[in-house]
Amino acid sequence: MRLERCRLRIEPPREPRRSRCVGGGPVSFGELVDRFGEFPLLQFTGDSKETLALDGQSEADGWARLTWDGLTALQEYAAAAVLGEAGGDFKQWCEHTPPGCHRFPPRKAVRGESRTVASHGKWKRQRMLPVPAAVDASCRAFMGAHLRIGGGGTAPRVHYLDDCSGSGRIYVGYIGLHLTNTRTN
Repeated sequence: MRLERCRLRIEPPREPRRSRCVGGGPVSFGELVDRFGEFPLLQFTGDSKETLALDGQSEADGWARLTWDGLTALQEYAAAAVLGEAGGDFKQWCEHTPPGCHRFPPRKAVRGESRTVASHGKWKRQRMLPVPAAVDASCRAFMGAHLRIGGGGTAPRVHYLDDCSGSGRIYVGYIGLHLTNTRTN
């Protein structure tokens, strides 16, 4: 319901979608991948095998719901951003979520990776994720911005590129276990 109220405020009305799940969110990463099309301004460019592998983890159902919450907030942010009404980046959106929009915890929205991660060859390459050629001729872009899904060294992350000011979309290049950094093995 909140998603629809926010959509009505920032984009033309649409026919309401019927959720297949209690509470509206998916109960698995398999379902999340199947339903990604419900986010018209988000494009998943990653490897769905990495995402589907999360269903084998003991905390998968909670992680899937939190991931859906993050994607819902990203969609609402993108809808405002393409109209020039977001008031900043996604982290700022989370800190000052407009009334009626889906809230995502600001501490779980990360603007970018540390300088160490961004300059370490192997770690940076892990975050060079697929994008359409219209976004980058190499068909890859560094996706340091991410959502923290769960806590701990191996908890999942959602890495994305905010291209709302260019193509009018957000590209989600990775949904999977935490990529390598200074705290992982």
